[in-house]
Amino acid sequence: MSPHTLAAAPAAPRDRRRRHLPASPGQYAVWAAVAVLTLAPLVPLVVTSLRSQPYYLPGGVFSIDAYRQLFADPAFREAAWNTVVFALCATALALLLGAAFAVLVARTNLPGRRRLGPALLAPLLIPPLGLIVGWESLYGPAGYLTQLWSTNLHLPAWNLTSLPGMSILGAVVTLPIAYLTCKAVLDGADGTLEDAVRACGGGTLRILRTVTLPMLRTALLDSGMLIFTLCLEVLGIPLFLGRPANIQFIASYLYDTWSSSTVPDPPIVSVGAILLLVVASVLLVIRGRLLRHAARYTSGTRATPPARPLDLGRWRIPAAVSMTGFVALTCVIPLLGLALMSSVTDLTTLVAPWHLWNAANWQDIWDDPALHRAITNSLLVAAIGSTATVALVALATVIAHHSGFRLRRTLPALLVYPRATPGIVFGVGFFWLFLIVQWPGALLRNSLWGELLALSVRNMTLAYIILAPALSRISPELAKAAAGSGASWWTTTRRITLPLLRPALLSALVLMFVTLVSDYDPVVFLTKPGTELLGTSMLQTWGKGLPGPVAAMAVVQIVLVAVALSLGLGWTLRKKGRHA
Repeated sequence: MSPHTLAAAPAAPRDRRRRHLPASPGQYAVWAAVAVLTLAPLVPLVVTSLRSQPYYLPGGVFSIDAYRQLFADPAFREAAWNTVVFALCATALALLLGAAFAVLVARTNLPGRRRLGPALLAPLLIPPLGLIVGWESLYGPAGYLTQLWSTNLHLPAWNLTSLPGMSILGAVVTLPIAYLTCKAVLDGADGTLEDAVRACGGGTLRILRTVTLPMLRTALLDSGMLIFTLCLEVLGIPLFLGRPANIQFIASYLYDTWSSSTVPDPPIVSVGAILLLVVASVLLVIRGRLLRHAARYTSGTRATPPARPLDLGRWRIPAAVSMTGFVALTCVIPLLGLALMSSVTDLTTLVAPWHLWNAANWQDIWDDPALHRAITNSLLVAAIGSTATVALVALATVIAHHSGFRLRRTLPALLVYPRATPGIVFGVGFFWLFLIVQWPGALLRNSLWGELLALSVRNMTLAYIILAPALSRISPELAKAAAGSGASWWTTTRRITLPLLRPALLSALVLMFVTLVSDYDPVVFLTKPGTELLGTSMLQTWGKGLPGPVAAMAVVQIVLVAVALSLGLGWTLRKKGRHA
């Protein structure tokens, strides 16, 4: 057959069956869902911050009095100063330790580095309030180790309820971010430069100073901006540790103002939320611009690992011992203290703990309907919220990176923005959104589903940061081949792309479940009797001066997280065993 005959031949008949979901309307629907869920809670903040009265009260007019009142309040100015000092100190310490540990694990012959590296990620997996309560039970002013150190040994004690003390805890919580970012750079960096310095007679210190540390500048900038932004929104640390010393942060100032104000839902809280939102957004923009310029100096060649790790010499054992001690003091021992505190009437050095051992705190959880309901509600929210969020984010991620949808480039920013926004801002925003929008706001306002929505939207970023890298490893040629066979985009996504993403989908599902069980910031203004969650119940119970039941609820959180991680890990190992 001649070429002209081939050109004139009719195209192969396409499958003309009606598609279950047309590509364009379906993609628009996913994009609209992500955009509305991300941006809609932020709009009411502006409206309510510019009214003289709460939205539901008559007589409200346009006014900026709430802004004047906030900036004129000495308590707010002090809280803002404390927040900035805390964020700077915690960020600096987290970057210093995170970079040092990343270098030790990824670039040296540190003994036990394969076990110590994963151990440094423990603060990411431990519920934040549980870690805070564990620290307070041991290192607080009345903590067990503090009493042992100062009263029994008569040595000067530390002060966990001071700004430096809280900054250390903040650094421990955020250190894994710096560690992971720096380690990713070191694992993928070109090791020939280090080998060249070594060949010229340079020692370990010279290699670190001239090659290794300069490689981390972009990683330190990236993680530093993110950690600083996260520190600005911290709520649990000032509520649990700052109150005894009368130290307020912006988030705790807004929480206390909302809880104790004589005016219901004061506009000043919306103003404070707007301020946090603006600061977080500006930092996000600055981070993006700085990283864009830093990318110009990134090597495009394929990285090769170093010929051999850097030799620590006589510092190998001291470094390993110090790193092990850090993990023990910051995570392992506080968890043991938390478990002990949950099972005793009073944790004191005057009486041996086994003489005070009882199940009263656990009985309180079981007998108190609100505390018992908080556990079941958290499980329900985590199970349904993680499944629905991962499903939506998976579709949005595929649209953003494996489609020709015209608005696809906006989806990554929409998916990342919620996590860059302080959780307390989303809480206030959803409160007003449910109140202003009659439908479906009236259904969500006083129900558990409203809290589920706020938590899921706030944390959808976590699913995206797992799914996007996994999707980038799937060749687009598969989708092109399916399209050439007449398959629609939705058919290709359903039958090819999503099945290939199953391991990443499971990881995202487990991470979302763990996060939804532990998170609490976005719902502190949404919780009502009957819709209690573990995090909000712990805050309320701690405010009543009952640390024992709080410790017991924290242990429940940790057990739920451990079970979820074990199930996810077990499924992964079974899948690997089948393919082996």
